[in-house]
Amino acid sequence: MVQADNGRDRRGRVASASGRTVEIAVARALAELDFAPGELSEDQYQVTIVNPGEEGFLGVGGEDVVVEVRLLIDSHDLEASGDDQEAAFEDGADRNVYPRGLRLEDDELPAAGSARLREFLGVILRGLDLDAKVRIVEQVDLITAEVSGDELGILIGKRGQTIDAIEYLASIILYPRPESRKRVEIDAEGYKERRRANIERVALRKAQEAVKRRRPVQLEPMTSAERKIVHVALKDRLDVATESQGREPNRAVIITPVRRPPGR
Repeated sequence: MVQADNGRDRRGRVASASGRTVEIAVARALAELDFAPGELSEDQYQVTIVNPGEEGFLGVGGEDVVVEVRLLIDSHDLEASGDDQEAAFEDGADRNVYPRGLRLEDDELPAAGSARLREFLGVILRGLDLDAKVRIVEQVDLITAEVSGDELGILIGKRGQTIDAIEYLASIILYPRPESRKRVEIDAEGYKERRRANIERVALRKAQEAVKRRRPVQLEPMTSAERKIVHVALKDRLDVATESQGREPNRAVIITPVRRPPGR
């Protein structure tokens, strides 16, 4: 159960949550405070482990970890830092955000690779009561998992937010230390590829509209992953520029026409 203090000022707000691992519990607490995984840097919140739980991979067969997360920032600080953090993410930089208070010794690190990812996804699928198959391909710097089965909407979530969060958690659980990290990609029935193709089509159509009308065009609110697709799809165009504006969950991409220099 998650509880939060809903004060007007963000600084000092507290949420508690439980989970099979510290990472999952922290992600749940931050979600209760209206933050997506990785949205805050580690100096913007403090984690207190109320109950360390029992040992075991992902807490299977043991007792859940219980954490308390306290925000160390106020609304003004968040506004000042939010654009810089998202710009780094949308430019392709790795967020490398880890919960405060989480210190893993070398002998505690989970083994990397397909076996651990399969076990992690098995726990997720059992928890959601889904009968699905998982195909995993591991490369030197990338490990991908494709989940197939019926009624996977609950795994994907609204606008793909659930599967994006699962992918993020899998990355930090399999590779807690950035120096040994591989990129982890998780998809369900080709959803992400369909989403990417659809967003790219919309971005190109709206870019043409902005150029034709000679005025900015605002897309509908999107997740940070979706906004990144728009930025990448239009980054090589010389006739438009893209910028994210607004606050989550209403943050959206603005496509602005750019006047070309004479002779180009």
